[in-house]
Amino acid sequence: MILTNILLLIAISSISVSAIPVSEPALDEQQTCTNTADSRNCWSSWFDINTNYYSNAPETGRTVEYKWRITNQTMALDGYERVVLAVNGQYPGPTLEANWGDTIMVHVTNELKSNGTGIHWHGARMLGTPEADGAIGVTQCPIAVIKPHSRIPFLWHATQYGTSWRHSHFSLQCSDGVVGPIVIHGPTSANWDIDLGPILLTDWFHKPAFELANEVIQASTGLPPTADNGLINGKNKYDCVNLGSPDPKCKNSGTRYETNFQAGKKHLLRIVNTGTDVMFKFSIDGHKMKVVSMDWVPIEPYEAEVIFVAIGQRYDVIVEANADPDDFWMRAVPQLSCFTMNSQQYNIRGIVRYDSSTLDPTSSSWSITDQCEEEEEDNLVPIVKDNVGSANSEEDFQLSLSPASTGGKLPAFQWTVNNNHYNPNTSAPTMMPINSYGGVTIPEPYSPTEVTAIDGWTYFIIQSLLTIGYPFHLHGHDFYVLGKGIGIYKDISLHPKLHLKNPVRRDVALLPALGYLVIAFKNDNPGAWSMHRHIAWHLHMGLAIQVIERKGEVSVNRPEEVQAVCNAWKAYDKSNGADRA
Repeated sequence: MILTNILLLIAISSISVSAIPVSEPALDEQQTCTNTADSRNCWSSWFDINTNYYSNAPETGRTVEYKWRITNQTMALDGYERVVLAVNGQYPGPTLEANWGDTIMVHVTNELKSNGTGIHWHGARMLGTPEADGAIGVTQCPIAVIKPHSRIPFLWHATQYGTSWRHSHFSLQCSDGVVGPIVIHGPTSANWDIDLGPILLTDWFHKPAFELANEVIQASTGLPPTADNGLINGKNKYDCVNLGSPDPKCKNSGTRYETNFQAGKKHLLRIVNTGTDVMFKFSIDGHKMKVVSMDWVPIEPYEAEVIFVAIGQRYDVIVEANADPDDFWMRAVPQLSCFTMNSQQYNIRGIVRYDSSTLDPTSSSWSITDQCEEEEEDNLVPIVKDNVGSANSEEDFQLSLSPASTGGKLPAFQWTVNNNHYNPNTSAPTMMPINSYGGVTIPEPYSPTEVTAIDGWTYFIIQSLLTIGYPFHLHGHDFYVLGKGIGIYKDISLHPKLHLKNPVRRDVALLPALGYLVIAFKNDNPGAWSMHRHIAWHLHMGLAIQVIERKGEVSVNRPEEVQAVCNAWKAYDKSNGADRA
């Protein structure tokens, strides 16, 4: 088989697993389990850190409701003024906070000056509510600007717990805003005293993403733009001297993100990479971290001085305030070896204080080696053990990067799957025809891949001949990382044994440079799910496929509301010629 840049092999088995109920165990299985500072592994009667959340999730009977308005706001987040796409006037947007087992309802209204929008709840399985996934052109049409039916309630059940984020899945929009954290409270694999909340890390550009796409991605090199700065929870400093000449938009008004430690206490921090094109190494000077969770998956705790966080990944860490009271730098360092270009590589910092000091820290950094490698797999051991069955059939897919004739409108390069450039019709999302006509044929530009084995296994083998590592994300599932390495993965039978016993389990993993990544997931969640490289420029250039899972069982809840949003979008798109997803 000839490989150009990336090859996907998909294997589907007929192995059976149990269905995924959302219910409580029998009454005689009840246990008393209360979540306190000394028993964070507990949660409630019936549920604790050892509960298999894939087969048994709580049902609290409580609905947590939010109302969000998405607007254009002029902000100077790092001291340089630009338009930001804000949620309720904020960047990052408000924290979506709920308990494990709650039902979540979010009303989203689009008040942007132009263009559609939508919200994807990163990593949430959306079990039984696939229409709420928020993937434009896959599960829904964009939400149009202030028109009848241009608002939509997203409704889903929190079957997982931990830390994540949500973002617009409309083209490059999340690079300009429409981003915020998600915290689903549940058990933790180690004890802590104080929850300091989410720490969102991102690269930051002083020009809007769509303008950069036109200026840079269409250039003859096809190279992505260099970020002007980075932010920690929406804050940082930018020195106007860097510009070389006066710019009225540069205010020198930026401030660092700050948080406080209480001496002797253990603090929970929820680290999230919400970047466009950046892999970070995160650390706090003078303090080691106990890592307790990756993405939505609780793990056996391990200690680290520095952690690598790819785009879309999350790590919950516990930090004990055991240093002499002082001020310490919190650091997010872009990894140039991942081709993460940032003009402020060593200036993306926050401050941890033990007191009311207002001085800049003088602390020294841990040793940080620039490399494009994830955390060691031996450290990422899921608490809830789950094994992977074998696969017995295969289907081949070939992805490639090729030049495109721009005509002033298209990128200079585009990604294709089997020579198809991923370009779904935003006015006709995949979920709608599947829901109406189970046997419908999905158009090739949608890059569909169908999996049909009920409760079977699907394997993806992703092969790259490129010299840069990239993060891959699958909607609707945690996947199992069966293997990765340098070189060409030619044949399962010729390759070292895959890791099938309680492998790393998450929703974003890094494909090594000049290497391969083997992942698997259970066919237990009927729907249309996007799988894509989690770099906004590359998704914009067509690097994505759709997984159509158990098509005949796909069901859309509230189809009339979903269709009303599409009708409003069609009318808006016809009148305004909006940008595509």
